Amino acid sequence: MPEGVIGRLRIVHYGHPALRERATPLGRVTRDVKDLVRRMAELMRGAAGLGLAANQVGIPRRVAVVQMEEELAALVNPEIVSAKGNEPAVEGCLSLPRLYGEVVRPAEVVVRARDLSGRRVEIAAQGLLARVLCHEVDHLNGKLFIDLVEESTLYWLVVPATEKAEQVIQPTTLEEALRVFSSAQAASSGDG
Repeated sequence: MPEGVIGRLRIVHYGHPALRERATPLGRVTRDVKDLVRRMAELMRGAAGLGLAANQVGIPRRVAVVQMEEELAALVNPEIVSAKGNEPAVEGCLSLPRLYGEVVRPAEVVVRARDLSGRRVEIAAQGLLARVLCHEVDHLNGKLFIDLVEESTLYWLVVPATEKAEQVIQPTTLEEALRVFSSAQAASSGDG
């Protein structure tokens, strides 16, 4: 990555072209890549996410961060090399805020990547971690969870659950949701 390409990072939302772009593989792990990973991890944690792909910050390079229990994994050029089973679960995305729906993902996966030292790593995962890894690799391939969602399960999270109140949701259609994101994207591009 060219020096200074990172700039000020922010999570981009549906409608941003980088979200639909297949990310370019990285040749080597540079200081800029390490800085990108550090800043992506801060953004992800600040947004209470479990994973973040570089496409989601407008940089279509093949790098992602994933929270693995207490440890953060930085994955350079990750690829799913095997997948088993099918497991439906509700999913959301930091690039499509407050929108959720059921997606069927593999129950178990093996992902190969390089770490920030350039060493090859292999992660065998199941359950939630397998889902997060698949979600982030999909981002790097220009695919969003809405491409896989069972459309009848889509909903907006209007009010999150708390100790004192139940969550409030509002069912939606994919067409309605995309219209909301497209309107927001158009409004924010007019702010420039």
